[in-house]
Order: sequence, then structure tokens, then C-alpha cells
Amino acid sequence: MKAFIQRLLAFSIGPAGGAIIAFITIPVTTHFVSPGEYGKASMFALVLTMLSTFQYLGIDQAYTREFNEVKDRASLFLHALLLPLAFSILLLILIMLNLGATSHFLFGESDQYVASILLGILLIFVTFERFILLSIRMEEKALAYSMFTIFIKLVILAATLIFVLMIRRDFLAVVYSAAIGQIIGDAYLIIRHRRYFVFRTFRFDKALLKRMLVFGLPLVVAASASTLLNSAGRLALRSWGSFYDIGMFTAALKIAAVLAVVQTSFTSFWVPTAYRWYSEKQPIRNFKVVSEGVLLVMSVLYFGVLLFKNQVMYLLSPEYVPAAGLLGLLCLQPVLYTVSETTTLGIVFSRKSYLNIWVSLCALLPCLVINILMVPRFGVIGAGLATGISYVLFFWSRSYFSAKNWQGFSLKKHYLVMLILLFAGIINVFHFPLMVLANLGMLLVVILIQARSLSTVYRKWIRTKHSEEGSSTLFS
Repeated sequence: MKAFIQRLLAFSIGPAGGAIIAFITIPVTTHFVSPGEYGKASMFALVLTMLSTFQYLGIDQAYTREFNEVKDRASLFLHALLLPLAFSILLLILIMLNLGATSHFLFGESDQYVASILLGILLIFVTFERFILLSIRMEEKALAYSMFTIFIKLVILAATLIFVLMIRRDFLAVVYSAAIGQIIGDAYLIIRHRRYFVFRTFRFDKALLKRMLVFGLPLVVAASASTLLNSAGRLALRSWGSFYDIGMFTAALKIAAVLAVVQTSFTSFWVPTAYRWYSEKQPIRNFKVVSEGVLLVMSVLYFGVLLFKNQVMYLLSPEYVPAAGLLGLLCLQPVLYTVSETTTLGIVFSRKSYLNIWVSLCALLPCLVINILMVPRFGVIGAGLATGISYVLFFWSRSYFSAKNWQGFSLKKHYLVMLILLFAGIINVFHFPLMVLANLGMLLVVILIQARSLSTVYRKWIRTKHSEEGSSTLFS
């Protein structure tokens, strides 16, 4: 157990440090920027994320697959960078040819040309960042990876403070500070790791590039669907709501993202551990203990957020407190995604990665339908409901396809807890009287349902605490 926890913490330095800095940056921003202005800035960040995901063409995933298979990694790096970089330059050109339309879509104003051009420039910089960071990760330089994550967040925080305190307090302050921080961070990354750019010996390898495209392009479908799933609520609010709605929704989403730190840290650690256990033919009960332990931790954290939702949102600014009711629905995303990492192993072990496309579609299509039906009438509540329900379906579909390809374990307890979490998220939207007592009651029910899991994890901890090696077969 001790070794298990130590390795998990080692993977968490970068995400945790970045999240702490981001948690400072968000209140600094929201304290000075109104929800409507914050909504405009969030559209800039949203479109940047969506376009950057698509422009990699899945080659980023192919790059990690080929990394340990080829001898000339410098050539592999340049081949992997080639098409995504060309695509990002093409997107910049298209943006510059349509500045008015781009500006209007992003900000509701047709004359914000500089901010629109910055979007295209950032697409180029994040392309370099993506492949350099992948190289660092594949070389297992965890500390370097973590330090860069923290560095870029610090630069953005510094730029944000300068803008909101000395220059301006509108959406452009958020856009410019984020862009400056990203460009400075990526420029440092490029200079620091310029050894990856070896052009003298570069020889174009058509077969290698084709191999990466064949592997990567199918993954674009799943990645794009996943990105659209996470973006659907804000896109629906852009179509049928206002920038104020987008700002409130995004603020709540930023708080929910704190739980995503646990998601990122656990996923980075769990995936290689699960592969190793599978190759070692570890008994299925070991996977079950981890899954139930994660379910327990994430469900308790979920109710922790609900119990203090008003206080947390007040930290952002009193203007954002009305968005507190959305937290329960939006927190279902990191909670259920994290738990699903322990129930989707059948897809991973069977190497049927195409099933992830079906998983994404099972969640995305209902999400789009609910947004179309609910957002025009109920605004941010409709968007939150669509997000919450879609991730329940995401968890179910991941677990379903996994069970079809692996013996797995019973998930009755998972589904029961999941339904309680969804119910809690829905009723917290309406701010009923005695809601704190209701949340405490539901938390108690969730703990009672998982009492056996709590007992099992505790026994494992006691058993391994006194072992000679400090870890057991289960948690090694």
C-alpha cells in the first residue's frame, strides 16, 4: 500500500501544482471580470481546445505508439510534428481570412481582430508544446514535465495580475494574459528542448508518416467526440443563451475541474499499473478492491463539494454564487470518469480501441439532444443536466463494452451509488430548504452502501503497513 500511494503521489506533482495555481488564478480573474465578460473569454479557450484536439489528426497518439519501436527518435519527432503543424498554420490563415466572422462567434463583436489572430497563433504554439511534452513523458522525465506544467500556470497567473490590476478588466484581460503566458511558456519549452529539432539528418519517410496516419485518424473520431461532449453545454449556451450564461457555467465548470486533478493523477498512475497486473495475471478481486476504493473516495469528495458549494463559489465572487447549484451536475464528469477508469479495463485489455468511438457516441448523442431540448427553455440548468446525464451514460457504456470483453466484476454497488449522485446533483440545482441536511443524509447512505469496501481497504492498509517490504502483492 505504501509503495502504491508513493507512486500515485509522484504522478500528481504536476497536475496538483497546476491546479493549485489555477485555483488562485480563477478567483483573481472572476473577482475583477463580470460573468458576461468571463463568458466571452471562455469561448476563446473553448475553441482553442476544440481546434487543437482536431488538428493533431491522432498523430500525437501514433507518436507515443511508435516512440519505443523506432531507433531514430529525432526523425520520428519531426515526422509527427509535420502534418499537425501544417494544419495549425492552415487554420491561422483561415482565421485571418475570416477575422470578422471569427471575432463575432468568439466574442459577439466583429472587430476584435487581435484576439482572433492570437487564437490562430496559439494553435501553432500548442502544437509544438504537445509533441515536446509527449517526448518528455515518453522519456519518463516526470519532474521536468511537472515543472513545466507549474511554470506555465505561474506565468499566466502573473500576466493575469498585471492585466486586471494595471491595464484592463474585461474579457480581453483574460484572453491576453492567457495567450502571453502560453506563448512565453511554449517559447521556453522550444528553446529548452531544441535538441529535438534535428534537421540536418532528416529524411522524409513516407511509409512512417502513412503508418502514423493510419493509426491516428480513427482516434480523431473518438477524441473529437469526447471534446464535443465536454464542450456541448457551452456551445448550446452560445446558440440559445448569453455570454452571462456561459460565464456562470464556465465558472462552475472550473470549480468542478478541481476534482479532475484526482482524475488526472489517478489515471496517469492506474493505466500502467493495470496493464502490469493483467500481465502478471493478478486475481480479479484486486481490480475490484481498487475500483470500489476509488468509488468510495470520489463519492465522498463529491458530497464534500456539495456541502460547501455556496462558500466555494463565493470565493470566486458574489456575482457567481447563483452558479453553485450547477456544481453537483458538473462534478459528475470528473467523478464518473475517474471511476470508469477502473471499469473500462476490458476495452483496454482486449485492444479493441474502436469501442471508445461507440462509448463516446453513446454519451454524445443524448447530450446533444438534451441540450437542444433543454437549453433554450432552462438555460444553464439545461446545459448542466445534459452534462450530468451524459456522463452517467458514459460510465454505463464504458462499463458495458468492457464487460463484453473481460470477466470483470459486479457493478451493482457502482450503479446504485451513481444514481444517488445523479439525484443529489439534480436536487441541488433548486436550492431546497434544509439542503445541507439532505446532502449529509445522502452522504451517509453512500457510505453505508460502501461499508464493506471501506472495511476491505482498511484491512489491506493494516496488513501492508506492517509488511517487511512496505507493500503487498495487491498494491505493488
